[in-house]
Amino acid sequence: MTRIRKISLILVGSIILASSWVGAQTEEANAILGQAGGGALAIVSYGADKAEILKGSALALAEDIVVTAYHVISQAADIEGTNIKGKKVKVEGLLGVDKALDIALIKLKSKVQALPIGSVDSLTPDARLFALGSNESGQLVIAEGTFRRLVDVPSVGKVLEVSMPVPEQFRGGPLLDINGQLIGMMLVLERNFKFGLPIGTLVSVPRTGQVIAFKSQTPSNFFDSAEGNYFGARVAQALNESMTSRVFLEKAIKINPSDTNANLMLAGIAFDQRDYSAAEIDPSSSAAFYGLGSTLLKQTQFQEAAQALEKAASLGHSGKELYLDLGGAYEALQDYPKAGAAYEKYISLGPADAWKAELSLGVCRTKMNDFAGAIPALTSAAKAQPRDLKVLLALAEAYEKAGQLENAESTYVAMAGINPPEAKTYYRQIYRIYDAAGRNDRAVAPAEKVIELEPDNETNHYYLALTYFKDQKFEEAIAAFQKALAVKADFPHAWFQIGSSYIQMKKYREAADAYRKYADLVPDDASGWLSIGVAYMQAKDFEAALPPLRRCVELKPDNAVAQFNLAIVYINLKDNYSAKEIYNKLQTLDPALAERLRKHIR
Repeated sequence: MTRIRKISLILVGSIILASSWVGAQTEEANAILGQAGGGALAIVSYGADKAEILKGSALALAEDIVVTAYHVISQAADIEGTNIKGKKVKVEGLLGVDKALDIALIKLKSKVQALPIGSVDSLTPDARLFALGSNESGQLVIAEGTFRRLVDVPSVGKVLEVSMPVPEQFRGGPLLDINGQLIGMMLVLERNFKFGLPIGTLVSVPRTGQVIAFKSQTPSNFFDSAEGNYFGARVAQALNESMTSRVFLEKAIKINPSDTNANLMLAGIAFDQRDYSAAEIDPSSSAAFYGLGSTLLKQTQFQEAAQALEKAASLGHSGKELYLDLGGAYEALQDYPKAGAAYEKYISLGPADAWKAELSLGVCRTKMNDFAGAIPALTSAAKAQPRDLKVLLALAEAYEKAGQLENAESTYVAMAGINPPEAKTYYRQIYRIYDAAGRNDRAVAPAEKVIELEPDNETNHYYLALTYFKDQKFEEAIAAFQKALAVKADFPHAWFQIGSSYIQMKKYREAADAYRKYADLVPDDASGWLSIGVAYMQAKDFEAALPPLRRCVELKPDNAVAQFNLAIVYINLKDNYSAKEIYNKLQTLDPALAERLRKHIR
């Protein structure tokens, strides 16, 4: 290894490091190395002829139990471990394996430092990660990288996508968070494909109950098996490493050419890469094209899925599910007419779960603003599944968009009865649709129901009050705003709306008092001071109007309306000089208001 390649690693052992190289490491890396180094091993697997097979790494779950990658030891008749101090660690044998996830548990005769257990739940994208592992010389080193995301892989479970420059000998080594806690195991497969298995997966490996000596196991190359290649292919595909997935799948098919799943997965990748010659699909097999289409659909390759499914249909595929899948592909592509046609075909075939297609058909027709077609389809789905909230929500939304608000209301009420914990959410929806339609008389009842369900939320009272305000029922509005203030005394918007209600009732001094409460709570909002001033102006109390209007223009001198009103106050107080000063400002701020003001100045 050259000195340049060593720059990202910390070497531990009996070799004394040059101070300049040590300085290249982060303080956290040095700290984690000292903290966790005793919980890692460099391991080497040997065949029955004592020849070296693979170098790898291991992590300590307990003082006498370490975990490594199964493929590192799968061919071993013996293995050798070395700790951070360069000393040999005696190995007893295998304690458990999970071949499907490439994990092996090893029992030690010696003692090592168990690593503190962490959690992947606290990781955020770009969080710093550290890995310990063997280099080419069999010495333990540390590397630093970042966490990208946690990905759920079909038939595998969750894996960690990481960005970290490590050599292949890190396979089986520990992944640590910034606190030095164990959050997973690093795996490095073919084509330098790197990812991590989370700690929860490692601790769940079943144990045999007895230790099996390595020389007693039947040696096999994990990646000469279909199981090993499936594992690599699925993870690579989930992490968008299509070429790597393809390599594994081609090996799996070579092992078992008749494996339908592997052929379909490979065909899906080949379609994605536009390499149709590699898909190896029988051009006359409707089942093969249907299988390919279903696979592509699961991979969210919707355009390619639709093409394959259309081909299957043209070849006379007899399965009803084809049209449900075809509808799903077109719906994902937002080609709603074709999606609707596929769903209609599926429904016409009389499947037991026709309601699923009716739901999707109704949603597609709603997207096309075909409410006359959407509502019957959704009503039929709701008849089959009267308690399905997804169906009812789609029906309620179709009713709303069709302007059938009372039907939307009754549907939301039904949902509230089915799902009481979310009842207030449904009644808020009823309020929203009537409020948006300007039907304030119908909005009152759902607003009151929301208050009944959640009386200690000031905003619930506020929205009821706004509804009364919009319906010009100002006394009722003030009473409701005051109930909001009873819940939360420092609710400024309630005071502002009380002031506006009094303005509408021509109770200007009461309005000024309410606006003053607002300004006390939000003193830097110029609109509060403007409203106080205007209320006093309406009451013909120009002396009282002057201070709040002055405060308003201090806060917002470019507010032309406030400047105009202040000038009117000056005129009524016989201060034409101050009014003329404002007139000069308004000629720049708002010439139209300036012209209006000029007519009042004598």
